[in-house]
Amino acid sequence: MRTTHQFLDKYPISKDSEKLIVGTIHPHNHDNFTIQFFYGNVTSIWNILSLAFPEDLKRPLTLDGIRNFLKKRKIAVSDTILVCDRINPTALDKDLIPIKLNKKIIDDIKKSNITEIFFTSGFGKNNAFRLFYKDILGLKITKEIKLNRGTIVDTKIFGRPIKLTVLFSPSGSSNVGISKSSLYLENKEKYRNSAKPVYDFKVAYYREKFDSKKQNR
Repeated sequence: MRTTHQFLDKYPISKDSEKLIVGTIHPHNHDNFTIQFFYGNVTSIWNILSLAFPEDLKRPLTLDGIRNFLKKRKIAVSDTILVCDRINPTALDKDLIPIKLNKKIIDDIKKSNITEIFFTSGFGKNNAFRLFYKDILGLKITKEIKLNRGTIVDTKIFGRPIKLTVLFSPSGSSNVGISKSSLYLENKEKYRNSAKPVYDFKVAYYREKFDSKKQNR
């Protein structure tokens, strides 16, 4: 099963973007997406951001609403894979066989105002950070990078320092892992009266990461 990316050419990184969300590639059956856009299959990241910024990203979620939110917040979205095969017909990174990587992303970032890149998956097989940092940039992932869930790229690559951050995954399946993370445990008391403590923590986490007033925190 070969998947060709449907959104990279249609929605390029704008030159005035300051933040960038990077994933791998969308699931194969994009015709069934709720919204024909990045992460439009289950819209989990857009649901989180709509709760984090309810005045800017209103519900019900629409393509125009998401794009207007991104434009206002100067956020771009891209992926690391242009073409892939799939071992199994799933959306899991581990089932991907990358055929062609999105190496154009380097020039697109250079031509933008991006100072921070957020990855929706980290250091495992075919994860977004791993593909970007190791396979596209040709850099080595260290234990320190894994521990800190990111790093700062040297100025010589993009012409300016750019912070790389691996987000807590927006998917619901990540909640068990998040509940055991040190950051969640440090903040657990804040959500003791919440019916969905991990999810509410995740909303607050995304709010902080994408708040333009807290750039590069």
